[in-house]
Amino acid sequence: MSEIEKKIEEAKRHADLNYFLYLNEKVVEEVEFLKRAGRCGALCGMTLAVKDNIEVMGMPITNGAPYMKKISDKTAAVVRRLMAEGAVVLGKTNMHELALGVTNINPHFGPTRNPHDPSRITGGSSGGSAGAVAIGVADLGIGTDTGGSVRIPAALCGVVGYKPPYGKIPMDGIYPLSQSLDHVGFIARSVKELVNILSAVGWAPRDLSPPKRFRFAVLMGITEPSRYVEKAFWKAVEVLENIGGFRDEVFLDSTKYSAARAALLLSEAAANYYDYLRSVGEHMGRDVATLLGVGVALPSVAYIVAKRIKEEATQYFNILFKKYDVVVTPTTAIEAVPIEQADSITMRRKLLAYTEIFNLTGHPAISVPAPATSSLPVGLQVAARDEDTLLAIAEAYEAAL
Repeated sequence: MSEIEKKIEEAKRHADLNYFLYLNEKVVEEVEFLKRAGRCGALCGMTLAVKDNIEVMGMPITNGAPYMKKISDKTAAVVRRLMAEGAVVLGKTNMHELALGVTNINPHFGPTRNPHDPSRITGGSSGGSAGAVAIGVADLGIGTDTGGSVRIPAALCGVVGYKPPYGKIPMDGIYPLSQSLDHVGFIARSVKELVNILSAVGWAPRDLSPPKRFRFAVLMGITEPSRYVEKAFWKAVEVLENIGGFRDEVFLDSTKYSAARAALLLSEAAANYYDYLRSVGEHMGRDVATLLGVGVALPSVAYIVAKRIKEEATQYFNILFKKYDVVVTPTTAIEAVPIEQADSITMRRKLLAYTEIFNLTGHPAISVPAPATSSLPVGLQVAARDEDTLLAIAEAYEAAL
């Protein structure tokens, strides 16, 4: 049995975790065809778990909503780029409805279950992609990140979640949620594997040399993490110090930044899905319908002010990154909670508080596992002005950890 066949069987064996909405059982034939045609490049046979708001020609797409289901007639630019080097799509993954949520509890397709404790959430909205990478059936998860939707599930599932800078990876062939905030993101088992994959398609340098000494800021005052998360976070900070980092603590009142991101997100999401809210709103999940309704009701002045605050936030961090190579936070304020306790609306602040800032500013950010004290993973979030510095320090941290 080939490695890809083993991955298909493993995906089927873990069907109860609910990561895939569609499993591509032709993937073995596709790899064999590429090999025979001499078209299997640097990523030959590498398996992709593609979030189900991203188009792959000939495969179904739902955007997490059965009322939007269709068969795709094109493939998203990000997927095409990876497939050009021989990567293959293992399947389309379960997600939060319309990508408008962070728990991945989908009322239509069921929740995705945490690989470390199936009674708990994976986080979202790219939870299926994160879970598929965590159990080893996918080499790379592709998702979208509008407020943390790649980094949050990566943290809760114990893998790496990377949000490149705004606009670097094209959004062609991907259903939009909020055009001002949407990013394509990637999930991998390690920073090293992530860099190897991205370098194969020209999205990362092959040789990342971390600085022997660097300065980093711990952002304080955003929200109060749980004791479990806080303990793991400060252990991660110690690792950064051990590899040459000099730490300062910087207080940030992110209240207006959070409100601005919410105003942008909900206004643009309501515009994108207004027709669906009117026609099938009664079939939407309660959380999604509520949030879209808030977006419809927001005055235009709130959107305009939010745009100004977005520029202000970007400028603030541009200045901060002149003093510090990276800034760090926990990825989430809480560890994965039981599914029955994970009401999407009440969980939003606890899961989004640290990650959403860098969607507003557009700076690159990555979640890497922190040294957790039990089987439930949590993440360390690192953000920087430029990708090379970010990935180099993240890779050095990972090696030391």
